[in-house]
Amino acid sequence: MKTFVSKKNVLLMAVITYMTSSLLFAQKGKEKVEKDKELDKKVFLIDLTETGKKKGKAEQDELSFSNNKFKSKVMAEDKFAADIYTVTVDSSSGEKVVSFESTLKNEGEELLWNGTIKGEEIEGTAVLSKKGKTKKEYEFSGNLKQKKKK
Repeated sequence: MKTFVSKKNVLLMAVITYMTSSLLFAQKGKEKVEKDKELDKKVFLIDLTETGKKKGKAEQDELSFSNNKFKSKVMAEDKFAADIYTVTVDSSSGEKVVSFESTLKNEGEELLWNGTIKGEEIEGTAVLSKKGKTKKEYEFSGNLKQKKKK
């Protein structure tokens, strides 16, 4: 028995193979991130201070959490774009403690933020590195930005 392979059959098989592989590989790396309910739409006003040998004076900054993205207003001016953040919640001590982590990137540099929120107060650190080497370290603390009354 002869098998008949036409150009249409070959083309159809190629299209089906392409579409199937496209669907399979399109999902890889696009894990669905659960919407954050703890920090979403919150903004904190902080004092950001460089630590270490070159202690600087505090610089005011605004940290915002929106749509699972974290942003530092001051660092955005230095081209560090908003990026995803992770949240953990600990209520074991009776007081709710929310911790977050985010890494902002800019042309070969990384800025790793770690913070803790208790009530309306925030504190933490930020470490600027390039190619795995620490360039600057910061500490920050502040409070939840109060919404303006209409």
